[in-house]
Amino acid sequence: MFRRLLVGATLSALACASLAAGNVYRFNVDGQVVIKDSVPADLAPLGYDVLNSRGMLVKRVPRELTPEEIAERDRLKAEQEARNVRIEQRKQKDKDLMRIYSTVADVDRALQRKSDEVITQKDLQARRITDLTEKLEQAQQAAANTERRGAAVPESLVDEIRHYQSAIQGAEVAIRELEEKLETLNHDYGVIRQRLRVLSVYPEGTLPEDVDNSRLPALNP
Repeated sequence: MFRRLLVGATLSALACASLAAGNVYRFNVDGQVVIKDSVPADLAPLGYDVLNSRGMLVKRVPRELTPEEIAERDRLKAEQEARNVRIEQRKQKDKDLMRIYSTVADVDRALQRKSDEVITQKDLQARRITDLTEKLEQAQQAAANTERRGAAVPESLVDEIRHYQSAIQGAEVAIRELEEKLETLNHDYGVIRQRLRVLSVYPEGTLPEDVDNSRLPALNP
């Protein structure tokens, strides 16, 4: 006990002497406070406090990071930089979007207009199939009548039947493509619609993972 008091008194005396001379450096070594009038190379990695002549804290130097901590720091920094890039890219897209659409209603009108155009094309193809099917059936009936008479079906009639069959297949493909186009339109404009809902609450550049959907206005039925 006496020895510890003596050591403590000695450290205090050294600290007072150093403080009188100028700045001193305070270290925590294995739970023990160590005062130095300079920064030893072996203690510097531990970090230290710089005290002025009145014993007041002037500066706190953190300890050196471990390799694992450095790797984690660099990882977090890279993630933040990548996030900042995404925010700037998203912000520019939002500005471009807002120049085209002001409200969700604008998006709905644009979608309706484009959908109507596709539906009109689809209806035309459907009517074309009906017309071609009627002509195909007539040509097939004519070929059947010819065969029943024991005559050879003219090559021109065979070509006509093939033409109608090919045209019907082409129209069916066109209808499937138009249906896919409608699905794409609904999806793409749905994305735009959702983004405008976000921008009605959040600032431009807000990333999807930062959006709380419960804060967004309700969708119209």
